Amino acid sequence: MAANALVQTRIDAEVRDRASAVLESMGLTVSDAVRILLTRTANEGALPLELLTGNEAHDAWFRAKVLEAINDTRPDVSDEEAEAHFAERRAAARVNAMTHKS
Repeated sequence: MAANALVQTRIDAEVRDRASAVLESMGLTVSDAVRILLTRTANEGALPLELLTGNEAHDAWFRAKVLEAINDTRPDVSDEEAEAHFAERRAAARVNAMTHKS
């Protein structure tokens, strides 16, 4: 998918500059951050959970997810199987990225 749609927004210059400095320290640009936010919102069908809830709500959600994983009755997966699975996914993602470059 080509990244060719333009998104513009107005924001206080000081906020933009402070955010830009924080993002730069993480190796990101403001455009990267907006792209991440919009992609996650599109993929998850809502704003990312951590933006909507306080730490306590997120902690409760995370604990519930951990308990759900602990109680999962599906068969265990070996480290080798997991590594192989994600190696295949990474390779497919690389091929997909190269195929869709403009």
